[in-house]
Amino acid sequence: MSEGKGTPTGGKAPASAEGERTPAGRKNIAAALAKKPSRKVAREMLVLELRRLRALFSEIAERYLAETEAGIVAAIAAAERKPLSAARVDRMLARVHDLSVKPRKGRRKDLARIEKVVASLLKEMEG
Repeated sequence: MSEGKGTPTGGKAPASAEGERTPAGRKNIAAALAKKPSRKVAREMLVLELRRLRALFSEIAERYLAETEAGIVAAIAAAERKPLSAARVDRMLARVHDLSVKPRKGRRKDLARIEKVVASLLKEMEG
């Protein structure tokens, strides 16, 4: 056997050569993480983060929808079980009729208007 070429007789490469040879070696992990990712990797990371953002948005929207619908259901239940004066009913109906929303535009301010009306109706029914 020739001892002058290749690896030493122990069969293993020296520690410094091993770290240089394997890009995923322990020494190179920090260096690899510190490097700016390539365009392709950066784009893939962006796509993953945007998908995560979409899921978060859907979760928040579902929660908001459920809470607002629960408020409307509570207002309906209160109106059905509670005797209300004609004047109070007229005031509450006026609030609902004065509500100006454009559902086709899908605006947040329309959702906020509905939420505000429901909250005021619930407050009126409590008092």
